Amino acid sequence: MFGRRRAADITVSALAELDRSRTRADLLWELFRHAEAEVTGAIGWYLARRRGPSLWSRSLRALAALLVIVGSITPLVHAAAPTTVQPEWGFVFLAGGAGCVLFDRIFGFSASWTRYIRTELALQQILKRAQSEWSQTFLRTTDSPSDKEQAALLGVIERLRTDAQRIIEDEGSAWVGYLADGVEELTRSTSHASGQRPGGAGLFRLDRVPGRERGGDAPVPRSRDTAM
Repeated sequence: MFGRRRAADITVSALAELDRSRTRADLLWELFRHAEAEVTGAIGWYLARRRGPSLWSRSLRALAALLVIVGSITPLVHAAAPTTVQPEWGFVFLAGGAGCVLFDRIFGFSASWTRYIRTELALQQILKRAQSEWSQTFLRTTDSPSDKEQAALLGVIERLRTDAQRIIEDEGSAWVGYLADGVEELTRSTSHASGQRPGGAGLFRLDRVPGRERGGDAPVPRSRDTAM
């Protein structure tokens, strides 16, 4: 997993210069293909990025389940064969299983996996809807689209790009929110372990960034280099 190349970040591709000598229908097709390529590129990004978190999530959950099972049967094994294992080791195995779950929650492998799947499926849905709407609208146009027909086709392109941007921004806001929850949970864990009372300005602090539903005017900037 560590030897794989990281998927390139999602970027906005530059719009090619439109050749005004071509027909309006060809130019509209080029614009639609450009928007379509951006969405398919984002879908590919989420498909590639979900592999790492899925592997970590399944591995940690399987290890946690195994440790819990071993910890649960350790007293039974000791009762059947006292010299085989001490019953106190059951607590060690149970603590190890809880640590695997906590590790997954803090670093968000399971959450990232499910979030990538939801975002990828949402992008596929809007792309299929835009392709269907484009086909129906384009087949109703003439060889030389009128201003009204051009506006209808451009509206399909605009809705596709706007919907895709909204979905990606919502996923980014969810990532920031989950990261804040993970850091707060890590702060509580370290504070309890050291016997200190967690305060508002603990060792780790990450202020939440208001999402779109809270009236944020700008998308949340973030780096996509972590598992989350």
